[in-house]
Amino acid sequence: MSFVMRWDRRWISGSRFARDYAASITAFTSDVSQAVTRVHRSKQGPVFCDEHTHAVVWAAVLVAFEAASFRDEDRETLLALLLEELRASWGHATGVLQRSEAYFSTRDRSSARKTSERIVSWYLRAIGLSELVGNSALARHLRAIFTHRILCDIYRLSAASRLRSAVVALIDRQRAARIADVDICGMSIWEPRAPAVDSPAPVPAKKREDSHWDGHPIEVSSRAGATSR
Repeated sequence: MSFVMRWDRRWISGSRFARDYAASITAFTSDVSQAVTRVHRSKQGPVFCDEHTHAVVWAAVLVAFEAASFRDEDRETLLALLLEELRASWGHATGVLQRSEAYFSTRDRSSARKTSERIVSWYLRAIGLSELVGNSALARHLRAIFTHRILCDIYRLSAASRLRSAVVALIDRQRAARIADVDICGMSIWEPRAPAVDSPAPVPAKKREDSHWDGHPIEVSSRAGATSR
């Protein structure tokens, strides 16, 4: 069965979801990068900063997927499809994934706000803007947009995962019914059957003939008595 899910009020394939979701991730990554550049030019090189920006955004995506109620196999499938879409834009994908694991490890599973505070603080330190950690305008802005992004993604992904789970459960029940509903002839009730053939009409019993009774003891004795008279 191909992977399908409900997203943006449509049933779409997993590949289509990955393309649409990856586009939103790319746009959000650009927003984060522009916010940092407008406020202060980092002391680190642009390639290094881009790598950290991709990593911190991907960490936020992982936080949302972890909080959503996807089955493990569905979560792994969707994240793999997303990675296929994003690797080309990341450049050094291995470095992005390694750094994202470090950001992801700082999460607070009980609070998206606290998670945003932690990953933003580490992000600003990593790109050489330690002096802006805390209550700076940039830090407040980044915390706000990361918190909003994570919460929105958790809400939308959870809704999609519930519908996905319901559909999969329904299909599993139907498949089980097909296996269980087998009649005594070994044929599934779901398989097409040949039309029933009418039984031939019963043949009426033949009228008894005298020859049928020849040789019967009673008949023999009756004939013997009539001859003797």
